[in-house]
Amino acid sequence: MIYLLLTNMDIQTQLQDIGLTKSEGRVYLFLLENGISTPPQIAKATSIARTNCYHILQSLKIKSLIEEQTRGTRKVYLASDPESLIRALEKKKEATTRLLPDLRAMYTTQKHKPKITFYEGFEQVKQIYHMTYGAKEVYALGSIKYLASLHPTFFQSYMQGLKERDIVLHDILSYPSKEHIAQQGAEILKGLYNTRFASEKDGDFPTDILIWDDTIALITLENPIFGTVIMNPLLAQTFKMIHKMVWQSLPT
Repeated sequence: MIYLLLTNMDIQTQLQDIGLTKSEGRVYLFLLENGISTPPQIAKATSIARTNCYHILQSLKIKSLIEEQTRGTRKVYLASDPESLIRALEKKKEATTRLLPDLRAMYTTQKHKPKITFYEGFEQVKQIYHMTYGAKEVYALGSIKYLASLHPTFFQSYMQGLKERDIVLHDILSYPSKEHIAQQGAEILKGLYNTRFASEKDGDFPTDILIWDDTIALITLENPIFGTVIMNPLLAQTFKMIHKMVWQSLPT
């Protein structure tokens, strides 16, 4: 008896290793040893509450490890051939294999892997600017002149949105942006707007770079107009560092 008890305990442990709970293992082994049994008999013999026992029996039935039969008005249960354990594991393997491509696709979007999104046309690019409204600080390098030429009032409305949310903008601008357009931004944001300007010899550039939180946006402001948004904390940190180095090299 002691030997059988120890053997059953060892088998229960191994059943847990292949995915059965402790209670499922106890019920399954009881049915293997005792054959057809009613739920009350199973609950009493395994010391499992009758309510829980019904749930366990349904779980084992779904796994095809036991069979349910009707005797008169009562349901009775018996263990399936132990070979069903192999079939159950094979079904799990098949299901996992089918699921694997989707899981791998999700894996590529994990925190330290870049998530890249493309935006085409100015209407979509506007969405990128609006995305920065969730930040506390935005680091930018670009040309207000080109942005204003695309949509004269968009720059002002964007700045107004930053002000309403108390977002600080650190803006490195092309020299031609030094005209009244940059002044408009300063008047709207006041103390929230920090600007420095590239050299006059560098001319203008029809692009804009925005960096905030874990995100970088690369935008072209000449046809074809498009934007690329990259979400990655390490790349964003590096771009912020580059922005600060350029910032420090420019006159105040």
